[in-house]
Amino acid sequence: MIVLKLPFPPSTNNLFINGSKGRFRSQKYADWIAEAGWELQRQRPPKVLGPVDLVFHFQDGRDKRKRDVTNLIKAPEDLLVKHGIIEADDNTIVRSVAAYWADTAVGVEISIFPVASASTQTAGEEEHDARRQHERAD
Repeated sequence: MIVLKLPFPPSTNNLFINGSKGRFRSQKYADWIAEAGWELQRQRPPKVLGPVDLVFHFQDGRDKRKRDVTNLIKAPEDLLVKHGIIEADDNTIVRSVAAYWADTAVGVEISIFPVASASTQTAGEEEHDARRQHERAD
């Protein structure tokens, strides 16, 4: 498992703006990409090949705004792909996503769990898979 800590991302609703010549990255998104990209490089995470499960813990109580937690996933997920931490964000690579609010998180904490074959799983990975199956059943 890899755990990364990044600045709080902009909402999907604020990533792009429409202009007379098409859609453009918003300044807020461009600034976040730069800041989060430097933070990602500082942490020097290894690249993860193959399928993964992603778990996001977003800082709760950051301000008084009501937020949709699922709108916060896109920017950090795309950043992981851009920096080559995960291979892609399609269904062949990202096998599951979970998003939570957490009082203990600052910005966003992302846990990346490689999805191993049954023959190479560790006890911790087996526990994670069991938890994942339980969450899917709910």
